[in-house]
Amino acid sequence: MNFKRSFALISTATLLAFSCSVVHADSARQSKIKELDSQRSELAKKNGVTGYLADGRWYSLVEAENKVDSLKKQVEALKVPYIEKNTIKVSPAYAKALKDNFDYSKSEKERDQAEEILKSESAKLVLQKNNFVTVASDEIEVYDVDKLPKDVVIELNYFALDMINQVRRQMGTPEVTLAQSSIDFASKLSAKVKEANRGVWDWHYVKGINEVAREYGLPTSGKEQEEKENGYQYYENSAGSFSVSKQSTRAELKRAIYDAILRFLYDGDEFLHANSISGLNWGEPSKAEYFGFSMNLLKDGTEMSFITVSDGQLSKSTKKNFSTKTPANTTESNRKLTLEKKEKELESEKSKLEKLQFSYKEYEKISKEIDKLNEEEEKEKERIRKEKQDKKNSATTKPSQSTQKQDKPKTNASSSKQGSSTVSKNGWLKENGSWYFYNAGKRLTNTWQGSYYLKSDGRMAESEWIYDNSYKAWYYLKSNGIYVRDSWQGSYYLKSNGKMADKEWIYDNYYQSWFYLKEGGAYVNHQWLKIDGVWYYFKSGGYMVSNAWQGSYYLKSSGAMAVNEWIYDSYWGGWYYLKSDGSYARNEIVQGKYRVDYSGKWI
Repeated sequence: MNFKRSFALISTATLLAFSCSVVHADSARQSKIKELDSQRSELAKKNGVTGYLADGRWYSLVEAENKVDSLKKQVEALKVPYIEKNTIKVSPAYAKALKDNFDYSKSEKERDQAEEILKSESAKLVLQKNNFVTVASDEIEVYDVDKLPKDVVIELNYFALDMINQVRRQMGTPEVTLAQSSIDFASKLSAKVKEANRGVWDWHYVKGINEVAREYGLPTSGKEQEEKENGYQYYENSAGSFSVSKQSTRAELKRAIYDAILRFLYDGDEFLHANSISGLNWGEPSKAEYFGFSMNLLKDGTEMSFITVSDGQLSKSTKKNFSTKTPANTTESNRKLTLEKKEKELESEKSKLEKLQFSYKEYEKISKEIDKLNEEEEKEKERIRKEKQDKKNSATTKPSQSTQKQDKPKTNASSSKQGSSTVSKNGWLKENGSWYFYNAGKRLTNTWQGSYYLKSDGRMAESEWIYDNSYKAWYYLKSNGIYVRDSWQGSYYLKSNGKMADKEWIYDNYYQSWFYLKEGGAYVNHQWLKIDGVWYYFKSGGYMVSNAWQGSYYLKSSGAMAVNEWIYDSYWGGWYYLKSDGSYARNEIVQGKYRVDYSGKWI
């Protein structure tokens, strides 16, 4: 008895010691996981991490990678010397008709015929507004239009000069010369227009034009014209634009200038702007004209002032302060300065990216260590659970000691094997490299277990699509078995509940756009689609187009194609009517009383 009692005490002590060691190990492991998780969170916080991608990467890291890639492309673009690729072409028929229209030695009938030809040829000129070519280096730097650097102003002047002289060469009239005082004239006038709180729809600010002209002792149209609603003046062609925002690139500013000069040619009051900008001067071209340009933001859009001062007007000046000196072209120097700036920025961003990449590697290392500890934790729990289950099974099947002594069963290999299979499996088990879930020894199949899906053979789905008949939906399971949510998987979108979007709209906050997922789940890509009786257009990548033209059709803010309605296009500064088929009306009477011209604009 004493021996048996001692043996029992030893066994109990041993079990208690083993049990305590397991508790201590678990506690230490959990403390280590907590410590590592704290280190990981602190590392993310130090690196300004505010969000994560579906694969666990930091948004800030991806943004830094994208920024470096973008800067590399910008630097490459800036290394290419600037070559102007934009052209404005007038047909020989247009050039002749414009000259005939302002040749008062011709009969009224001949001049009327010339005007009809001008209108016909202008319809062709309108099409050139889509021909603007953006130079890559012009798309990089963004400027405040109200505070344009002097060098940028000079570059814009040279661009306008080039476009105007292209027209003049085709018209056979003398080219204009860029002059510093003409640039200053335009700049001073822009300041006066802004100070007077005028808008782009207002008539020429004759008072302001004459005030600046007097500063140079130049002839003016007089105070009587300044007081008239539509008084005349000698120096300005002006244009308004609604497409230029306060923060714009050189490409956007040049596009506005290009459009304005084109508009002078095809869309003026009896082609008066075309007469002036082409240098015809009512059939008596000046020997020399000095040009300057300025632009600034007004309360309702952007105003552009094109100033020309002729040699004849200069000869009548009462002062000697008008400089005809041409400033040096800054186009190339601006490119080189921007290149230098972007190269420095690239080096700085590369350095930031390297630090982020180093930190992220540390973050990944900690994450792997946490995963390993968690795996050990799960294995430990599974081992303990199995031991408990084995004891439970043993308690219910083991015969009493006395029975064993009295009637010891004979066993063979077959009966022994059969007896061991009665041990019940429960929970997650990894078998032959795949995960399964057991309930009372039975594998679960064709069902969900939390965020995981068990297929027909019981295997946990990994890196694959599954269709759930109960929910009538497709799901995508990642490599760790968890279903994807609020994320794209190729051309498909998984919603917050994990279901694949199908025949429905989704708005993606990351891309700031609406997308439509067709039947089958793929997003609509680079095509028109009629949805619930309404036409929509989707760009390459699936982005829904809104507030924009697509060919002859207009997509409203909702993305719906406009039909049987008027829309106002702030870019072109006019009202347009979209007919029942969605195409815009042109050269016709709309609703029995409104006339739209060859460009579709209401006049």
